Amino acid sequence: MTQEELQKALEAISKGGIAVNGDLVLSKHVENEIGNVEAGGIGIQHVYANKGAKPTEQKRKVEKKLGAKPMTLKYYTHGNKGKLKKKRERVDLVFKKWNDWGWIDGQTSPDDFDAFFEGEPRHCNIAWTANSTILTILLQELLQQSYILEQTRCSAKSLVEQQFGKTANWDRSRLTDNDKFRIAVTIYLLDIDNPLPLRRGSDDDDYDTTDAAFQAVLSGQLRATKGI
Repeated sequence: MTQEELQKALEAISKGGIAVNGDLVLSKHVENEIGNVEAGGIGIQHVYANKGAKPTEQKRKVEKKLGAKPMTLKYYTHGNKGKLKKKRERVDLVFKKWNDWGWIDGQTSPDDFDAFFEGEPRHCNIAWTANSTILTILLQELLQQSYILEQTRCSAKSLVEQQFGKTANWDRSRLTDNDKFRIAVTIYLLDIDNPLPLRRGSDDDDYDTTDAAFQAVLSGQLRATKGI
């Protein structure tokens, strides 16, 4: 092939006359290609452009698009003030019970605890002091309740690890009967359709929230709209 024929071939490539897979970049000078012709053929160097960002960059872009991963339970519904008030009251009771049971550090702020039910990607500074199995099973059960709104990429494992800094453990054999009872009480309390135990006095808000009272509820001795 003469230099003139080579030049025409290169012009055909640049005009799209020759199909090439990938992004073709001619990085060699014509005179170099002439040497290839003399050796017995046309040498074409394929240089493929970067098809996209690096995996880590792609991951960052995806996470940015999806938003930060939820680190709290989506329990509160701010569109209904009546339900919101009832739910805040139930969360206050759960806060009291978790403190009574020694599940959380006594210095935990009520505001931080309340924020754990907002469904936001924030750290709430709740120091979990019970074992990680209780926490894992508790969160797993709560996420299955209809009153906890489903959130993308929110799981018991992610909450245990990111919110509480613990290692998730699903070994239910580690749970005592007392642990199971307290998990059931928590689930029961957060459902505002479930009545509280009997009142201790004339004040409508003065309910008996001792473990014994909840034991009576869960064993069916008191009326409840839902069972555990």
